[in-house]
Amino acid sequence: MNLKRSILFVGLLFATSTTAVFAQTSNIRKAKTAIGKFEELKGAGTAALGKTSLTDAQTAIDEAVVHDKTKDNPEAWTFYSIIYANIASLDNNAEAAVKAKDGIAKATELDTDKKFAENIKVASQTLGQFKFNQGVAAWDKQDYKTAYTDFSDALTYLPGDTTLTFYSGLAAVQNKDYDNAIEKYKALIPVKEYSSHKTVMVDLPKLYLSKGDTTSAIAAAQEAVTAYPNDNDAVVQNIELNLITGNEAKIVSDIEAQLAKDASNKNLHYYLGLAHSAAGNDEKALAAYQKAIELDPNYMEANMNAAVVIMNGGREDLMKLNEDKTLKQADYDKKLGEIKTKIAVAVPYLQKAVDIDPKNVDALKSLKSYYDFINDEAKSAELQAKINALN
Repeated sequence: MNLKRSILFVGLLFATSTTAVFAQTSNIRKAKTAIGKFEELKGAGTAALGKTSLTDAQTAIDEAVVHDKTKDNPEAWTFYSIIYANIASLDNNAEAAVKAKDGIAKATELDTDKKFAENIKVASQTLGQFKFNQGVAAWDKQDYKTAYTDFSDALTYLPGDTTLTFYSGLAAVQNKDYDNAIEKYKALIPVKEYSSHKTVMVDLPKLYLSKGDTTSAIAAAQEAVTAYPNDNDAVVQNIELNLITGNEAKIVSDIEAQLAKDASNKNLHYYLGLAHSAAGNDEKALAAYQKAIELDPNYMEANMNAAVVIMNGGREDLMKLNEDKTLKQADYDKKLGEIKTKIAVAVPYLQKAVDIDPKNVDALKSLKSYYDFINDEAKSAELQAKINALN
């Protein structure tokens, strides 16, 4: 997955404060003038051409923040943070980023009356953009642990940025850091206008499952369906999770409701079959599997499960027959014939499954068991040879 290499917004520099400090020193003025020139070129998309101005600003501000008269001047530290944040961004300079971070902290501490709050915000945005770019670079190298750290650091300076929050969550997923991934995804749930909101909601249950929290996974899946009731991915995931966790009775009605809107969805018919099978409603399960096959004759799983339902029914009938010691031989033979006829209905489904996937051992063994049951030694041997060839 390629990440976009820009985020939503980086603020423009306010070249002068609305409440300028009287009797500014020469170095602060020089720094402001030079960084202003740099910002003009940066705004025109030619930041590299402003490198000389940025260097001039750096030289002037380095002197200002150590001079006795300005070392505790909030404006000096504000422009120190802006200048070093731009150096970090332009030169990919981690050391400059640290200085920008320290400058932001110092400026914030000294700016007790918030005169320079907007410019401090500009520095934070610029540093956040640098951290974001670092995260993208780490992602491209598949260093997802570092990418997560950089994206999370960027959020410190760009709090609430949805793109950063999502990317940090993605990086955590890639690093199998599911707790942090869940934290980041959950932060996006209230932001329904975010472009990837549906993706977040549909993927969140998977993250809970990855850490074995099925209870939270089901709750998150239901929340996704509530938010996106017409989204097939959300609905199907909710169905699958409930089937996995044994909530068949509840989920049957959900599947039927979705089928009312999407009757040609073969997977929904298959899921309905699974739900009915789990609930012991074999006739309804078979009907659902058969409908899935009607929509797609090559639906492997539906063919297999239809055969299993039929053969299991015949096996139960056979067990009951063998337990009945009161039957005469003629009656026993008659009922046995009826069972064989019943089980024979499974053969076309099993044969279809073998045709679809000739190397499917389960399908071959199931078909062989039928021929064993009817004492067709030749077919049984033929199928056993195919099974042996796969081992």
